[in-house]
Amino acid sequence: MKKSLKIIIVCAIILIVIVGIWKQFKQNQNGNLANMGFVCQAKGVIYYHKYEKGIFAVKNAQETNLTDETAYSLTVVDNKIYYLTVADFNHVVIKSMDTNGENLKEIGTIDTSISKIFIEDDFIYYANNQNGIAKMGINGAQESVVITANILDFHVANGKLFYINDKNQICKADISGENELVLQENVNAKKIQVVDSWIYYYNETENALFRLQEKGQKTELVSVLVNSDIYNVSGKYVYYLDKQNSKIMRMKIGKSSQCEEIVPITIAKTKINIAGDELYYLDKSQDEARTYQMYRVKINGKQAMPIEY
Repeated sequence: MKKSLKIIIVCAIILIVIVGIWKQFKQNQNGNLANMGFVCQAKGVIYYHKYEKGIFAVKNAQETNLTDETAYSLTVVDNKIYYLTVADFNHVVIKSMDTNGENLKEIGTIDTSISKIFIEDDFIYYANNQNGIAKMGINGAQESVVITANILDFHVANGKLFYINDKNQICKADISGENELVLQENVNAKKIQVVDSWIYYYNETENALFRLQEKGQKTELVSVLVNSDIYNVSGKYVYYLDKQNSKIMRMKIGKSSQCEEIVPITIAKTKINIAGDELYYLDKSQDEARTYQMYRVKINGKQAMPIEY
């Protein structure tokens, strides 16, 4: 084999690996945002919300406290962290800061009950209680409404807006808000997560996890074992709360018989976030002064540990 051909093959393999890593990173980020966005990862650093203790950066097992605010929907773009923090019952504040914790900035206050933001092409997309889905420039530019509807959940992916309307139908529109389309009418959908060309959703009537092709052409039952809206799809697996047995489980998609226990929990509700080879989740606090705290465990169920507070 000629040397030049070997070089081309090696470069192609490296490119495939890089694309795979990038896709996995985007999946984890989108899945975390569907689970309150307590954790995100960028350039080898994990940023997470140490529940009610602020945002911490973790690199090489060393933690650095960046802010003491309660934070949700953590998103890293370039060298900035964007996040939400609560103002009052219905209002949250969008903020940003450098990844080293400096230059804290308040971008805008929004009226929402859905603690979730997505950033696309220098715009922040969020649900607005009065109007539907709105956007604001990352510099705090004036709000503009993109989708006028009552929104129960939404997701931004693949340059599109996906959302559940007040009839629990799954809908799609261009990022501009144009070409609105109902993809799934007769479904009691709750909580969506877009992964590649699939829209995953919990069907409250069927009490199971389904997925719908982005173009609305095909619907599949993923598993009846996922019997709540507490789930996170990452890679080939769906991580979910087994309510009956109080455990976080993982199941290989397409193979419902291949289920593994990750970790037992003691509370009825949790949030599942993934970064690298670790799963972050909420459970009962070891401090009686608080209700919850954050824990992390290897995604294969090994080395379960609380995060030191």
